[in-house]
Amino acid sequence: QNARQSIHNSMNSIDSQNKRGHGKSDTIRGGSLFAYRIPEGRNAWKTAPWHRTTVATGFQVKSQIWNVINPGAPGFCYTFHAHKDDNSRAKRPMIAVAGDCAESAYIFRPQQSLDQPNRFDNENDIDLSAQYQLMCEIKCGATVGSIAIGYGDLCSAEQESGYAKIYVPCFEKDKILVFALGSGEDEQDHSGW
Repeated sequence: QNARQSIHNSMNSIDSQNKRGHGKSDTIRGGSLFAYRIPEGRNAWKTAPWHRTTVATGFQVKSQIWNVINPGAPGFCYTFHAHKDDNSRAKRPMIAVAGDCAESAYIFRPQQSLDQPNRFDNENDIDLSAQYQLMCEIKCGATVGSIAIGYGDLCSAEQESGYAKIYVPCFEKDKILVFALGSGEDEQDHSGW
């Protein structure tokens, strides 16, 4: 019990420091997702600086009675392609983020395609290949565990073949949510719906 109290007090201390913002008014609140550009050139990755880009920020832990000791937010991130053939077509991957104690999962899509001549804007110090935007937030109301991505057809449900299926575990609810991506093109329904 002393260890639990010590951890709880440490968490309260960290939380109050975050609320104070260390005297800065522009403090980032919550966890962040970063992308790092690997330096170009032979063995440059060993000695040259890696450019860091903030992809997303503000992942907040939802305080619930069952997660007094929690891993924080966000959790692991996973890159994947919307369609299994997108990698061979040189399309940029999407990013799925397990929110852990944010109780949500997040899907990010690239803002720009890779076919642009310069992927790094030296003038503004921006890595264009690391620019993503939130496509959707999946609110689970429970701790989100490790997300899984697959491309096989899901049971006998009607679906577009070859597109990603996203599996989101919701621990306290004992559920796994499943989402399927598609082309975004609806079939024509002649009944007017």
